[in-house]
Amino acid sequence: MPDFDPYDSLVPVFVETEIPKRVHQIGTAIFREFWGEPFLITVAHVTDELSNGVLLVPTVQGLSPIDGYMAYIDLPPEVSRREDNVDVAYYRLSSEFAAQLSYHFKPLPQGRGEIIQSALELTVCSASGYPASKGKKNDQTYSSEIFSFRGVAARLETYDQFGLSPEQSIIIHFHKKRAVHPETMDTFPTPSLKGSSGGGIFAWPPGAELSDDWSLPRLVGVIHSFKEKDGLIIGTTLVPILAAIGLGRLKKFGGIQ
Repeated sequence: MPDFDPYDSLVPVFVETEIPKRVHQIGTAIFREFWGEPFLITVAHVTDELSNGVLLVPTVQGLSPIDGYMAYIDLPPEVSRREDNVDVAYYRLSSEFAAQLSYHFKPLPQGRGEIIQSALELTVCSASGYPASKGKKNDQTYSSEIFSFRGVAARLETYDQFGLSPEQSIIIHFHKKRAVHPETMDTFPTPSLKGSSGGGIFAWPPGAELSDDWSLPRLVGVIHSFKEKDGLIIGTTLVPILAAIGLGRLKKFGGIQ
């Protein structure tokens, strides 16, 4: 689908809490098809917020609670989420809810993703999501704005420095203070990446590193953290997500249809 805009598949995620009583944006999710079934892919530190409130996304009915089977890769009791180098979660959406979500968004077709053997294959990637600072409320209407952060894929020494595996993790160099506009190459202020967690990492093919043709990049991973001091965006490849979904299929996704 060369005319498909992958931005259409990125969804802002909000949480509604009772104490304090409010709704605010906390992350991003990827609306994605696997084997003809609808999913929202995000990160576990976003779904962890279910202990504090209800997760909402924009649908034809406004901000609505996500309806589906939720799963994430669990951690040993002695390991905190801050130490989680995988940090992925997903919803297998009910068919009815996926139809409601499709009012604003389009699921990324399975053919627009790529299972990479190693992140060392990558050259330039865009990390795309909804920064929380772009979230706005006007009366009872909530809105947000998508943003992409493009940078050079890290080499092996960076993975070794942080004890990460390029077979499972993706690291992108991105320094906010050095960011430039891709068309003018002038210094360009960018928002904080907070809220972009759960968004997509899209790999640009060799020779198209500075292109703005979004029919070219393929989804290769999910953003989970930003080390601003080190100028690094870190995410997870699609392999752990597919493994988690495979386990969910064995459980028949809790009976979700």
